[in-house]
Amino acid sequence: MLSLSNWIDRDPKHFEYLHRMMGYAMLSLLLVVYHYTSPETKYQIYVPILFASVALILPKLSGWLEFKFGYHAKRNTLFAIDVIVIAVMLSAVHLSLVLTFTAIFAILFSSINTKVSFFSAMLTCVFGVAVFYFSNIFIFGFGEYFEHTSAELTVLSFLCLITYFGVGIIYQSRRIRYIHSKREYYYNQMNRYMEFANQLSRYAPLQLWQSIMKGESEAKIEYKRKKMTVFFSDIQGFTELSETLIPDDLAYLLNDYLSHMTEIAKQYEGTVDKFMGDAILIFFGDPNTQGVEQDAKTCVEMAMVMRQQMKLLRERWIKMGYPPLHIRMGISTGYCHVGNYGAAHRMAYTIVGRDANLAARLQSAAAVDEILISDDTYNLIKSDYLCAPKSPIYLKGIQGPVRTWQVMEKYTSQKTDYQRWFDYEYKGFHLLLNLDEVQNFEYPELITVLDKMIKRIQTQQKLTNSQGIVKLKLEDEVIQSVENTHTH
Repeated sequence: MLSLSNWIDRDPKHFEYLHRMMGYAMLSLLLVVYHYTSPETKYQIYVPILFASVALILPKLSGWLEFKFGYHAKRNTLFAIDVIVIAVMLSAVHLSLVLTFTAIFAILFSSINTKVSFFSAMLTCVFGVAVFYFSNIFIFGFGEYFEHTSAELTVLSFLCLITYFGVGIIYQSRRIRYIHSKREYYYNQMNRYMEFANQLSRYAPLQLWQSIMKGESEAKIEYKRKKMTVFFSDIQGFTELSETLIPDDLAYLLNDYLSHMTEIAKQYEGTVDKFMGDAILIFFGDPNTQGVEQDAKTCVEMAMVMRQQMKLLRERWIKMGYPPLHIRMGISTGYCHVGNYGAAHRMAYTIVGRDANLAARLQSAAAVDEILISDDTYNLIKSDYLCAPKSPIYLKGIQGPVRTWQVMEKYTSQKTDYQRWFDYEYKGFHLLLNLDEVQNFEYPELITVLDKMIKRIQTQQKLTNSQGIVKLKLEDEVIQSVENTHTH
């Protein structure tokens, strides 16, 4: 025998049917008692048979209505049947006072519980009034309305009403707790899976992961041919350094370097392909692209920011006792194949092609802190960047001489009002300022130091002539002239 909780936990539709049958049974019981306690009754004893017949066809009717017309049509139809049942019952008891209010409260509870719209409820009630008068005219006849209800019926009706309401309220409360527990469970599961996804996303390019999560791409073996800009960099002399440093220091330097460079690549929306020791492979053009020309310019700008960041890291590493490290970078633009390579159970999202290999070769041929680009890349960025031509070079795996360019600086003037770093180097002078590492209370000290430098430069300027020769004082010049006179 199933308990109430079993009905709730199994299927809400089962409870809805059970609760409705409980209401019909209570109405039938009230009609039977009314038939035997009231003097002038005719066909009231047969009405429970009608209610039982309706109860038998309701499951099939409910399933057919939902399948054919949907849930809302089923809900409104069943409510209309409830109203008809109540109308027939009220006609049978001749609107006995207590029974009438009991039935009205029951139908109001049913309308609220089933969430019937106001318009549907009013329309159904009008239909119920018509059924009431039809029953009076053809079946039960007209009698005295709102007669005094017997004590037995009064007590029984209140017991039935309390039981009907109580079961419904218990169901609603238990259902709310059940839904709340399910929501908490799914919420915890969702957070768990999101945490797993966040952990796994660190092993794949950010753009690719976002594309998969949005449903824009699938994790399957496929590739496409696109014109892209490829960036390759590594740390000069890092292999030799790894032989002299202990593993912990080496790991610290490498992770510090990669974390800063990866963050810069993220800011410029570059796709980080892979790390190969201290080498980094980044490409622009997939899965997101701003056009071939803009991708190339963005890549070059990213490289310049990385070079600047490397200077800041180098200054900090030197203070920590590490040797000075420098970066080398190569950039190439051309058609490559990009996509998922590997097996069905293990894939790698990477780039394949001549220009990917060319970027790696340009990096190996670049000088210290140099950004070396191919001729195709230069043609795309030359309007915005000053580049110095270099002699054609022969690279391993590349047929024929390769024309290369060294990126010097950006043509367009940059506003310095909000610039976060300055790097200016000249003979005898090197200014390196990173405002991200300066605290607010240190600003006055920096201003004082810069003022001293300016005053010292101005003083030195006064002491030297246009040829850079130190000027003599007036008395020195007089003495010198007198000595020359005596000599002559």
